[in-house]
Amino acid sequence: MKRDTLIVLLCAEAGDVYESCRDALRAGYDFTVFDGAAPIGALVATYRRRERHTRSRGIRTLGFVQALDRLVSAEDLGELLIGQVGGARTAWFYQLFLAPDGSRVVACFAVGQDREVASGP
Repeated sequence: MKRDTLIVLLCAEAGDVYESCRDALRAGYDFTVFDGAAPIGALVATYRRRERHTRSRGIRTLGFVQALDRLVSAEDLGELLIGQVGGARTAWFYQLFLAPDGSRVVACFAVGQDREVASGP
């Protein structure tokens, strides 16, 4: 997937995390959309654990709970593509979930690369 395509897909979504991810892509953050799709049920289970972990460790997040809700709501798709934006030296690391055909962003959340502030509800 090309950077411009991903930016356009993120523009179709409302919310701080989508805007922040778009800005990161425009700023040149590294990104990847992995080949192959993963089953949504497994993604929901995995990312529920990761959300609890980030919360318990006081790691900042943006849109994590909302992303989980969107994953659950999209279970009829069966599977999703996974993408990432960011790197070791970036303020935020973004996790993206896209429709199996890459036509839309289903969910996105960000995890802060520092541990100064605990995530909110």
